[in-house]
Amino acid sequence: MSSLLYQLEALLDCSQITVVATGHVAPVMAWEDTPNGRRMGTTPELDPESQAPFQVADLLMPFGRDGKPELFGVRFASHEVPKLDPYSPAEVVGLRVRVKRPKEGRGVEVAFSADMVRPATGPQRQTRRPAEGEAA
Repeated sequence: MSSLLYQLEALLDCSQITVVATGHVAPVMAWEDTPNGRRMGTTPELDPESQAPFQVADLLMPFGRDGKPELFGVRFASHEVPKLDPYSPAEVVGLRVRVKRPKEGRGVEVAFSADMVRPATGPQRQTRRPAEGEAA
């Protein structure tokens, strides 16, 4: 097996995809060095530029096989935690993906980050067609 390491980072255009929130947003906790090794701490990890705590929002995005929705955690820095209702449309601003080879084993590691995650505003694409005789 080749020892070649690779990494790809790209900005994704979310204007033509449907992103669905699961309703779960949680702080990213900073790692702390302890006498027993490195462990997740009790204080939030802060963005070095804005000093805003990092959050991770669980979102369904159509990046699975054949465009099927798959669950991904999207990391972003924000002083305010967005209220994302379960199974509601979400807007992701500045979505970035990083794909790299794992340190061990096969496959790839995929990580998503964004400038902002918030409830979607404005008109959404219709997810179902009205039945005959039903008002649109």
